[in-house]
Amino acid sequence: MESNRSTIFCGATVVAIVAIAIAIYYAVPGVHHMLVTDNPTGFHLKPMVAFPAFAVIGIFAALINRPQFTTK
Repeated sequence: MESNRSTIFCGATVVAIVAIAIAIYYAVPGVHHMLVTDNPTGFHLKPMVAFPAFAVIGIFAALINRPQFTTK
């Protein structure tokens, strides 16, 4: 059971970090943004709202599944 929680914790942490990086990528104007059809070098609000929301979900999942340390 503890191994599964550790895996979910690591995965959720990676999801949060990647989501924050993608949000920053879409926030920078002047850079060609992939997967955007209109004005690929402009500022894009939808990804700037969606990816931080994914990061919050990832952080929340990581906090719930963080490994518990016991002392003997």
